This record gives sequence, structure tokens and C-alpha cells, in this order.
Amino acid sequence: MSVKKSIPMQSNADNISGAKAASDALKKNEERLLNLQMDLMNGYVFVDMNGIVRDSNKVYQQMTGYTAEELSHLTYFDLTPAKWHDYEQNIVQDQILPNQHSKVYEKEYIKKNGTVFPVELRTFLLISEAGEREGMWAVVRDISERKQAEEALRQSEEKFRRIVESSPTAMYFYHLEPGGRLILTGANPASDIIIGISHTSMLGKTIEEAFPSLADSDIPDIYRKVARNELGPQSFETGYADERFDGYYYVHVFRTGQDEIAVDFIDITARKQTEEALRHSEIEYRDTLDSLPDWIYVVDKDYKIVMVNAEMKKELIRQGLTPDCRGSDITQNFPFISQQAIREIELVFSTGVLNTGEQTLRLNGKNLYTEFTSAPIFKDDKVEKVILMIRDRSREKEMEEMKRRNAEQKEMLLREIHHRVKNNLAIVISLLDFQLKNNNNGTLARMIIDIQMRIRSMSLIHEHLYRSEDLDQIPLASYLESLAYMVATTFGAYRIKLVQDLDAMDSSIEIALPIGLIINELLTNAFKYAFPGQASGEIHLLLKKVEDKGYSIVVEDNGIGLPLTATMDSEKSLGLYIVGLLVEQISGTLEIVRNNGTSFHITFPEIQPRRRNEA
Repeated sequence: MSVKKSIPMQSNADNISGAKAASDALKKNEERLLNLQMDLMNGYVFVDMNGIVRDSNKVYQQMTGYTAEELSHLTYFDLTPAKWHDYEQNIVQDQILPNQHSKVYEKEYIKKNGTVFPVELRTFLLISEAGEREGMWAVVRDISERKQAEEALRQSEEKFRRIVESSPTAMYFYHLEPGGRLILTGANPASDIIIGISHTSMLGKTIEEAFPSLADSDIPDIYRKVARNELGPQSFETGYADERFDGYYYVHVFRTGQDEIAVDFIDITARKQTEEALRHSEIEYRDTLDSLPDWIYVVDKDYKIVMVNAEMKKELIRQGLTPDCRGSDITQNFPFISQQAIREIELVFSTGVLNTGEQTLRLNGKNLYTEFTSAPIFKDDKVEKVILMIRDRSREKEMEEMKRRNAEQKEMLLREIHHRVKNNLAIVISLLDFQLKNNNNGTLARMIIDIQMRIRSMSLIHEHLYRSEDLDQIPLASYLESLAYMVATTFGAYRIKLVQDLDAMDSSIEIALPIGLIINELLTNAFKYAFPGQASGEIHLLLKKVEDKGYSIVVEDNGIGLPLTATMDSEKSLGLYIVGLLVEQISGTLEIVRNNGTSFHITFPEIQPRRRNEA
């Protein structure tokens, strides 16, 4: 007889409830996996505990170059270079198995075509309902582009570091802490050489601790304002002295990041000593002229008086005239100049030869017999001024010898001044040429040539300044015309036509200098890049007075056009970056038009500097 075994109703209910929970869990797990597979941004792969690929999404398949069928015959060891096997096994043992997941880590994959590429992934352990390890699934991301960007950034930083370390100018780097402490964080080798102190002993110190003599100056405050972006880049000359070193330096401080600045400086002690010697020489020159009993004055090419000595001033007062006769035209009834003297001055300007003669002056109803001497004053091998000396021949004979000695002394002083000026120019030219000739680096050579062009543009402005009748003004159109010719000649522009339309106007040196540098940069870029190969074209340079808007400069070409990546705020485009800074310096605005070439439109409000209270 068979006996039926009775099953309790509560047991059946528990079985049904457990089956439903398992079904719900399985459904949620399937939904989670489905969502992962549908993720178009990341790859998904599932492997069993032997590492064999059991499932993957399309992103993962495209990433590796394999089909789903091909992947099913591979393990993650097959997809991973051998050098990563031990590393990944350690992650499995130390993270995934005990924690059921790993942290985000990086490794490399091998594509079907053999290409190795970097990936970032996180792996999770899949546990069955029975508590058994069914496999591992991972979210995988191709980070090739990020790695390339990181490498490019590393190379850029390495290049910057090499430039800073190899720079012949000294550089200090500071960080501004929230409390206002300006901390020295680094320096380049040149800084140790220039001041003779290792910067390592000053790292982590405030600027006042590192350089105690600056504590009572406004320099630390200037640095802090630049670091906070309250001031733009600042340049100045300053002396420094403490028990360790002393000297005079040209300093340029600029912001390199949030609360970060770099201080670039060069030792100009020798230059300052030369300038001081020249200043003393000029003082001695004037003192010498004032000490002479002769009537002495200096005229420029327009026959206007630019200087008179003390004895001449006394005589002017005796004649009832104003002693400050600077600017007076000697051809307009000046009582101490005859028509004969004017002709002799013209001869000195044309020949550069000292001239001596005699003339009779009619003063206060009396004839005064004098000896008239006119001597040239040279600048750049050209007669810029003529110094005139009038001596009363009615004086005792012993004054003749004094005249001879004084004349020789004055001639020596003039020659010395001329020699100093000529040597200063020769030194600059020789140093640049020497550097260029002894350099085999093409990039550095191009940089030196660019620097030469910038120096020549500044040198050219001084040449025009000394030619002008007013030492504070320069004929801007003439200067820009000479500058454009110099740039065109430098780059051999036989296939490029330079068209100029320049309105005549006078400018102060404070405005003309940055304008010259701007034109130099824009013309140089146009000649170098606008017409590649043997292409021909035109470059136009315009200078106009614009009503209600001040002044306008246009530099345009019909070349290949400026790349869209070239912007004024990019320090990688150094020339354009310089142009942007210079336009700001003259309170101007700049518009770049890219249409059948490139056109730079610059407008600025004035060509004369504002008075100090307005600025």
C-alpha cells in the first residue's frame, strides 16, 4: 500500500515567493546589462572566470576591431599586451575578488590589426544567486585622444622648461598665497649666474625675506597687483644692493596663471655706468661752454638756436633782449649774425668742415671786431648741428691762446661724444651678427632675425627723431615709409608689391615707437607667410586721420589669409600677441578681417601723449 506524503501549504508559499524574488532580481540584472550594452559612449565586455569573452556591445567591438563571434574565441589576456598581465591579475586578486569591483585603472588593448591603444576601465564581479562567481564585466573607455593631449601638454611644458632654463635672462617665479604672502617658487640657471646666489636657498621664502632691500620699496606691491591681475605686465629699471650683491637691473614682471607671476630681468649695470659717464660728459661739455668768455650758441639745420652759453646770455641781457633765445631764427635780424656768417654756417652743414673767419658787428652804435668760428656736430656721420663761437678781438692777446686751447678741448669733447654714440650702435649690431653667425639652429636664427627687425624698427625711429626739428616729434609717415622699405628689402619682395598711402603727420616718440613695432610685426608676417612659395601679390599700408575717431592704420594683403587658429590672445602666435599688447598700449582697437587675404584695421585716439594728470 502506498502512502502519499503531504506537503505543507506554507512551504509551497515560500517556494513561490523565493522564485518570484529570484525572477525579479534576474530581470533587474538583465535590464542593467542591457542598459550597459546600449551605452554608446563606453564599451562593455563580460568574461567568465577563465577570462573568455562571453558578451560585448558594439562600442567594444568597434574599439577592438573584432566581431562578437571573433571575441567569443578570445580571452582578455589575448586582447591585452603581455606587459599588463601581471598588473591586471593583481587587480583581480587584490580588488575585484575581495571587493566585487575594482577602482578605475588604465592599461592597453591590442586591436585586431595589431594597433595598441590605451584604455580606462572599471571591472565588476558578477555573483550568481547561489553565491558563485559567474564572471566579470567591465566598462571600457578608449582614452587615446586624452593620452595624446596629455603627451602634447607634457611636451609643451618640457619645451617651456627648456626655454626657461636655457634663457640668458634671469627668471624668478612667485606664487601669491591667500594671505598676501608672495612666495618664491623657482628660478632658472641664469638667475643664479647673474646675481651670483643660488636660488635654492631662497625657495619658499617671501620676496621680502629673499630680497630684504625690497621691503621698503613698492616693488612687492606691484608684483602682488600683477599676480591678482589688477595690473598688466610691468617693466621698469631698478637698483638693488644688500650684503650679498648689488647692481642695476631691467625688470619685466608678468602673470603666468592664477596668482602666479614670472619676473624676467637682465643686469644693466654696465649700461647704467656708461649712461652715467655720458651724462657726466655732457654736463662737463655744458659747463665747459658756460665757462668760456666767448659768445657761444648752437643752431640746428633749420637755423634755429637750440643752446646758448652763459656769456652769450649776459650779452643778450646787456642788449635788452631775452636771454632764453632758444627757437629763435638766426636769419631773422639776430644781432650777432651777419649775412657772411650765415653763408659760412651753410658751408659747414654741406661740407662738415670747421670754418673760421672774421666779421664786424654793429652793437650799440659801435663796431665790434670779432672772430667767428663755426664747427660741425655729427650724428651718425652727418652734421646735425653747428656750434658757433664769437670772440671779441679787441681783448688782450693772451686770450688767443685760451681760444686755441678751448677750441681743441671742445673739438675733443665733440669727437668723444660722437665716438660713444657710434660705439653703442656698433656694439648692438656686432652682438646680434655674432650670435647669428655662430648659430646653427634654424628656429633660433629666425628668432634672432625677428629680434633684429624689432631693434632696427626702434633704431630707425631715433634716426628720424634726431633729423626732425623738434626732438619731441617725429614725422610719422616718413618713419613708416622707411620702416616698410626696410622690411620689404629684408625679405626680397621683388614678387610682392608694396603700396603705401600715408598722410603726413607728426607724432610723439611714445606713440610712434609702439606703432612702428606694430607695423614691423604685421608687414613681417605678411611678407613671410601671406604669399608662400613663388606666389605674388600686394601688401597695402595706409595711415589716415579719421574725423571723430582719431587715426587709422590699415595693413592688408591679398594672400592666402590668416589661419582661424591665429588669435591676438594666443601667446603661441608671438607676433600677433605682441601686436595686441602694443595696440592696448596706444589705447587703440584692432579688427582682423579675413576676406581674400587678411586685413588689420587699427584705430587709436591720439598721436600725442596725454598729460600726466589725464593719464
